[in-house]
Amino acid sequence: MEITPEETQRSRQGRVDRTDITYAFVVGLVFAGLKPLSRCFPAWEANRLVDIGPFLLTVGYIVYRARREPVKLDEWGLTSPIGPMAIVSFMVFLAVGAGMLAACGHALEGSLSFSPSYITAMVRYFPSGFTQQFYLCSVGLVSLAKLPALRGPWRLPLLLSLVFGVAHYFGPSLVIPGTAIPLHIIGTMPLGFMAAYYFLRFRNVVPLSICHAVFYVLMNRWIETSLT
Repeated sequence: MEITPEETQRSRQGRVDRTDITYAFVVGLVFAGLKPLSRCFPAWEANRLVDIGPFLLTVGYIVYRARREPVKLDEWGLTSPIGPMAIVSFMVFLAVGAGMLAACGHALEGSLSFSPSYITAMVRYFPSGFTQQFYLCSVGLVSLAKLPALRGPWRLPLLLSLVFGVAHYFGPSLVIPGTAIPLHIIGTMPLGFMAAYYFLRFRNVVPLSICHAVFYVLMNRWIETSLT
């Protein structure tokens, strides 16, 4: 079924899709249930389901909804074409995020290491990164962007930047040397702004999922490992 520009525009400016939000809540409950299960029964190897379980539920939901409403694929940012500006912006976002993590990691250890296993870990983490970005951007940002008070190119990215900063307040206790300024908040706030602006500007969730997987692995290898 061909999706017309008019249908896409109506979908983007329409009412908040409560089905999306409800399903996101259900997947969140599944994730919350799998976490303690994997810790309490390590012999079951349920930790593998923590990432792949919500991902499979998400893919199933996408297929189910898209068969009845193909326009949702574009609204979710799954079929929007990636033009030259989107590619350049993606590369800048990736470079800025990786550079910030590299600077922090070097400040902690005095050096940086990179192994081919990092790439394997990024690929393995991608399903989880996609799931999180889908509900954060394709559902969360799309829903919030339909509210009159949050329409515009800057309001929602600024809000997400603030939310990212607050959410990471209780993260790793890493501060700028000689101060009490939490470095992880300074880092996550601009990344949250850039992620929201990228999605709302180019409406494509896959590049953000790639960035998520890359940043997560680098954060774990370069920063969190140094703090333990």
